[in-house]
Amino acid sequence: MLRHLKMAWAPPLWAFALVGALHGCGGGGQTASNNTGGVGSGGTGSYTNGPISGLGSIIVNGVRYDVDGATLLSEDKDTGNPPSTDDLLVGVTVEVEGSGVTPVADAPGKAVATRVRYAAELIGALGSLSLASGRPTSFTVLGQHVTVNASTVLPDTALSDGQVVVVHGLPTPGGGVTATRVDAVLAPSFYKLSGEVQSINRSTRIVIFRPGTVQVRYALSLAPPAGIAAGSLLRVRVQPSNDLLNLQAVRLSAREDAAPGDREVRLEGRLSGYSVTGTTVRAYLGTTLVDLSAIPGAATLSNQTGLLGVKGRFQNGVLVATELEEEDEARTREAELYGAPSLHNPGNKTFTLRGLTIDYRTAAVDANVAFNEPCLKVKGEAVSASQVRAASVKRDNDCR
Repeated sequence: MLRHLKMAWAPPLWAFALVGALHGCGGGGQTASNNTGGVGSGGTGSYTNGPISGLGSIIVNGVRYDVDGATLLSEDKDTGNPPSTDDLLVGVTVEVEGSGVTPVADAPGKAVATRVRYAAELIGALGSLSLASGRPTSFTVLGQHVTVNASTVLPDTALSDGQVVVVHGLPTPGGGVTATRVDAVLAPSFYKLSGEVQSINRSTRIVIFRPGTVQVRYALSLAPPAGIAAGSLLRVRVQPSNDLLNLQAVRLSAREDAAPGDREVRLEGRLSGYSVTGTTVRAYLGTTLVDLSAIPGAATLSNQTGLLGVKGRFQNGVLVATELEEEDEARTREAELYGAPSLHNPGNKTFTLRGLTIDYRTAAVDANVAFNEPCLKVKGEAVSASQVRAASVKRDNDCR
């Protein structure tokens, strides 16, 4: 099993990209013995993509970003309904570009976001719902398999087949999505499909998505982005319909991350698709190709199934790794919130913070906490879209 080895040369300016978890924590790893990939320390800022694990402004993969002055971009908003910080909820998957990260003892590092981009993966009718102990484990939307894990933020009311949902999450190799947040909606103006292209016929203007049971037709004026081919990840807005062999596209766009090359990046996920050619070692972490050549012993990790974190920089679309570490999966459901409390109910031991109901019946509450504080820090578990079960409640002096 991997244990943690810190980089000797890199300052703590990094960003995370988390696959399938609300909040990751470093556990153990191996470090590049040399800088053969050309990845250096420093850089102009940070980059992260993954689900929001906390609010105040937003916390993404261990970095607390101030989004007050950031440009917000969303491909799911209709004309006249601009993106808003109100959309940035726990479990919503985002891409963030920002300043370098300032380390903070016993708290998330801090940075200022310059751009936040967010988009759902799927919008459509839910089907083939599977349950275990009353909690969903998987379902389908527009023919795409959706995996629900312990970290997925679910609606307050139970899901059911036929219900229309919005799914935030991260694509998995070979098709499908690991959900980070699921919301129920009524009569959306469009459905949305995000998946891996199985084939594309530009003459008949038909895209077939894996696993081959979904067919999307597009008009001549909606030509797919250049470079889209079998194996590409594609996002498509379609007219609301459950006829999976005759979906009508209204918008097509490539699903790709910004991956700026001059920023520190960290990805988290499980390794797959190993390729070892001489001294070159590559694998996929989620859907991102990672060059692990500089990591000692990387060629022997092909059967590694635990949650791993990789630090490095993107070069020509490939993440050149400088550090590999094992993550603590026991903390993947942890959410962290900063804000002013309201609606305190001492009998039920609940209060409201950032629009969420905080249940502190089993929490460790600092002795000096009063529930009329201007700022509290709450750590806990996101039980549903509107409720958090607190593990700790403390005073704080930095609520945004």
